[in-house]
Amino acid sequence: KTLLTKLLEKKLMIKNAELLRTYAPAAFATEPEKDRVSDRYSFLPTIDILEILQDEGWTPWRAQQVKSRTWSEAHGKHLIRCRHEDLNVENFGVGDSFPEMLLINAHNGLGSYTLQGGIFRMICSNGMVVSDQDFGRIHIRHIGFEAQQVKDASRELVTNASRISDKINRWQKFELTPRARKDFFTDATRIRFGDNTSDDLVQEVSRFRRPADDKKDLWTTFNVAQENILRGGFRNGNTRRMVRPISNIQKDINLNSELWDLASKYSE
Repeated sequence: KTLLTKLLEKKLMIKNAELLRTYAPAAFATEPEKDRVSDRYSFLPTIDILEILQDEGWTPWRAQQVKSRTWSEAHGKHLIRCRHEDLNVENFGVGDSFPEMLLINAHNGLGSYTLQGGIFRMICSNGMVVSDQDFGRIHIRHIGFEAQQVKDASRELVTNASRISDKINRWQKFELTPRARKDFFTDATRIRFGDNTSDDLVQEVSRFRRPADDKKDLWTTFNVAQENILRGGFRNGNTRRMVRPISNIQKDINLNSELWDLASKYSE
């Protein structure tokens, strides 16, 4: 069988294949971007990884892909969020959130596969990224790939889920003083805006979007900051421009990880 035939057969086996085709077409690439890869590059379709994850209980349910003028749609960087059949809102036990497996890849020779843990909060339809120190991150190179790496990453995330649940429960019980909350929002604002942080920006980042988030605990405070920083939608008083949502996949991952680490620091 040709590689194309095999990929088309696998497409039929992957759950939510049409979702992937719509939002992350590069997941079905049949070859790498030839002008950008070396002879040592081993092409590994994203759906091969998804097939392994599916056998481990993970199903893709959200996807996005970078729009780029540099490389074709068939090879762009893409992010696929998967949820596990045994890790739902009820058994995770932290309210309206559940764990995710994030698969990040591109077929343009510019990086490795990355598997990383995440948390999805249903009430705001917002995805978080858990930092490396808590969930770990697995980089899988396009040279010398071993399927066992994917299986190990999957099982590690499932094992760590209870530890993350315990950590979030501690954050939910950790009440911040008014001064600590203000400092947290200031530090969170600096993560995105750096030296351009102002009192007006901090106020926007600290503004909750729903009555249920009008709380003083660390978990809620973190969620309010994370949602505002990633989604934007308010005016930057320094430039008078509207703050746009973060659409760059790597920037989204980096900001999320830094915010998680910030909350971890405050919990200490």
